[in-house]
Amino acid sequence: MQILIVDDEVHLRNSLAAVLSGTYQVQTCESGLVALELLKKTSFDLVITDHQMPGLTGLEFIKSAKEVSPETSFMMMTAFGDVNQAVQAIRLGAEDYFLKPIEIPEFEHRVQRVLDMRKWRARLSVEKDNQKNHTRLLGNSHFVHNAKAFIDKVADAPAPVLLLGPSGTGKEVMAKSIHELSTRADMPFVGINCASLNENLIESELFGHEKGAFTGAVASKPGKFELARGGTLFLDEIGELPLSLQAKLLRVLQEKEFTRLGGVKTIKSEVRVVAATHRDLKAMTQDGRFREDLFFRLNVLSFNLATLAERKEDLPEMIEFFWQKARMNSNSKAQLPPELLASLCAYSFPGNIRELQNILERLAVLGPRQGFIPSSLLPPEITGVMPSNVVAINTVNEESFGLDESLERLERKLIEDAMTKADGNQTQAAAILKISRGTLQYKLKKFAA
Repeated sequence: MQILIVDDEVHLRNSLAAVLSGTYQVQTCESGLVALELLKKTSFDLVITDHQMPGLTGLEFIKSAKEVSPETSFMMMTAFGDVNQAVQAIRLGAEDYFLKPIEIPEFEHRVQRVLDMRKWRARLSVEKDNQKNHTRLLGNSHFVHNAKAFIDKVADAPAPVLLLGPSGTGKEVMAKSIHELSTRADMPFVGINCASLNENLIESELFGHEKGAFTGAVASKPGKFELARGGTLFLDEIGELPLSLQAKLLRVLQEKEFTRLGGVKTIKSEVRVVAATHRDLKAMTQDGRFREDLFFRLNVLSFNLATLAERKEDLPEMIEFFWQKARMNSNSKAQLPPELLASLCAYSFPGNIRELQNILERLAVLGPRQGFIPSSLLPPEITGVMPSNVVAINTVNEESFGLDESLERLERKLIEDAMTKADGNQTQAAAILKISRGTLQYKLKKFAA
């Protein structure tokens, strides 16, 4: 956090700076005019200003400073108590107003309170983005174990993380998991899809813009790098970022600073970047579509996410989780019958986790509110002929099982059939089921208990 102290009394401003410099980055100056010039060049989180100063009063300074740096927080101090003056300061945007002299513990408390409120507002501004994420990594496959181990290792590393894998494999969920396990967890997690906007708009979204920077820019606006200050910035579909912006992103990653679109003020970057793509970035560097230096800068800590077809042993748990979520959202009490579960488990899901979620949401919306969901509601690509290694399970008409029990019965049946087909050979049975031998042994022990 960067703080600017503005006071014409050199002893006081140096004393206050000494109090705060152990925790924050602090600069000082002697007047509002000098402070305005500093605000044009540097981004401050908080400005603490005196009222009675030569050139500009504290009130005049705050009014002008808010136009230059609208996202900065302000506190005003004065030796002369005046209720009207305090009201004016608050109306102009000051978040606190106090009398000199002030006890040091009280001063530190007030500064911390203003900065805490600032952090809270930053989290609130991105709360909607956060709500769409669910950070639980579902399943017990080798992929899930490897993913969790990777997250543990990189959570607090300052270097960028690059997540690779096809669309729908859960790259954003994994990025959020990295954030929530890190020391940045209390700060914002901000995401942006680099493929969703044109070149001019994405530059403004990433780095912000100043008033008048382009047609329609009627006010200054912070970008994602500022909104994510202290937290994590998730750059989804980084492979779609225009070449012209790749150079600017590289500078931010290397120099830890940037300027807004149409601006001249240098702003410090205090974010951890997690990028993701379904593209082959290495191949893109060879044909000139992606900067090689940016690729090397991002590819410090990388992880390849598996497709759903490559982690089929995780399907039962995923189906259970997303079905319960879909039922809750649709106010449904319906169950998934065993033959429908068998069809889902036999399907390859080319759209991965996103496709699974969409299918279950469709079933919850279109299906009956109670009883069993009919298999006829499944998409035609799923209701085709089942693979030979999957034996359909007859629908239970007289007895209604909960989802947990239905999934367990289905899983047990599939394993029994695979073991029979493989004449008891666990390696062959695991290959039939497309799971690891270790996972098969774990499940055999579980069902034998």
